[in-house]
Amino acid sequence: MRRHTSGRLNRDSIVQFGSKGLKKVLGLPEVTFIAIGFMIGGGIFVFTGIVFKITGQALPLAYGLAVVPVFISMMPIAMLGVAIPSTGANYKYPSRMVSPGLAFLGIWVYAFASFFGQIPLYAISCGNYIAIFFPNLSPHTFALVLITVIFLVNLLGIRFAAQVQGLLVIILILALIYYSYKGMTVLQPVNFNAFYDKGSVNLLVGTALLTFTYFGANSIIELGGEIVNPGKVIPTAFFISFTIVTILYVSVAIATVGAVSMESLTHSVEPLLDVCKAVMTSTERSLFVICGALVALITTLNALFMVGTKSLLIVVEDGLLPAFFGRLNSRFKTPHILLIIIWVSTVIGILLKLPMKTLASYASLGGLIVFFPVMVAAIKFPTLYPDKYRLAAFKLNPFQLRFCAFTGIVMVLFFGTVIFIDLKTLLNISGFFLFFISGALYYVLRKRYLLRIGIDLNALIGKEDWDG
Repeated sequence: MRRHTSGRLNRDSIVQFGSKGLKKVLGLPEVTFIAIGFMIGGGIFVFTGIVFKITGQALPLAYGLAVVPVFISMMPIAMLGVAIPSTGANYKYPSRMVSPGLAFLGIWVYAFASFFGQIPLYAISCGNYIAIFFPNLSPHTFALVLITVIFLVNLLGIRFAAQVQGLLVIILILALIYYSYKGMTVLQPVNFNAFYDKGSVNLLVGTALLTFTYFGANSIIELGGEIVNPGKVIPTAFFISFTIVTILYVSVAIATVGAVSMESLTHSVEPLLDVCKAVMTSTERSLFVICGALVALITTLNALFMVGTKSLLIVVEDGLLPAFFGRLNSRFKTPHILLIIIWVSTVIGILLKLPMKTLASYASLGGLIVFFPVMVAAIKFPTLYPDKYRLAAFKLNPFQLRFCAFTGIVMVLFFGTVIFIDLKTLLNISGFFLFFISGALYYVLRKRYLLRIGIDLNALIGKEDWDG
């Protein structure tokens, strides 16, 4: 294999500055807090209002249904995370077991959905909440300031970002417990009389959107190379985070629907705030907005910055992005170039001012699409790496593995189709398709270039380069 300089692929520099320079600094508390913070922000404070307009009083059922296929399909991921922990696992698993092209496309689309959809969605939602205190402040202006602060926090290292995450998640959980308690003390059973009025189709659309809110747990496999004792930490963090988040989701949904009439929430931009007005004092409302809504969204944004660079680092190491992108800060060991790219992309996403529902749909589609190649990789794992499968501390038997993985594949195809159809306008659909096509075209051209300099991406299949 030839080495190149002046912008060409340089494998030595990638190893020096890429994922190999990351340190194992994350334990069970940090990993669990990252997963919980990743999930809760979008699940409650953004998607509740969007999905309520679709499902009506069936909102708690939609939250309850959404967790089932996601939890089942997460089991193969937990097994992979235990057997072959790796940085950037959402790309690395399918690139070594299925297809480098399919793995790259999954990450390419997920990056689009996160940087131009999910992060702007959550940041602007923070701006909508802060407008309660500063009505003259533009939500988009606040969003730009917020993501800049989070970007700077993540430049200081993942350990510092994880410590901030842990403190914020504890505050968040306490705020949501208090909200649920206050809402349920005035719960009106009559508010559930029209439980199915929106129909089964709307329930499916709402459930499809909400599946994405549980995908935050998937983020922790991206950090496999930075987790101490991943064989124990990853499955434990999965179970803890899913249990806590599901209880909080359903409790908050019941309190939201049960505390006030449907008519008062139908045209609400932020249903949880309207419930707060009905059941809390002005001081309690202010505290809930700060400790609940803002903290939830900030923890998700922080988690997105923490995990958003990991698969991209492995993409760089494989040569699919220029080696320069994989540089780590010499002091904090953070991928500062990739963090800058995420920050710039997010700024563009905020300035585009797309409708909130479109951003939510893009975010959901990206989360589903990146999930598909990982499920296929899980099915092939025992065949390609039989020794690692046999020695895994947590594993599924062949029947369980196929059942869970196929559940994930069906979920991706079904709910992805539902969300895609719900985009409705040609502009929204074509925008998503254009980015998908651009990723495929870029991969083909980059693959040809790599072949010309003596690098065959097909050689990645079956490669043994795991972190532990």
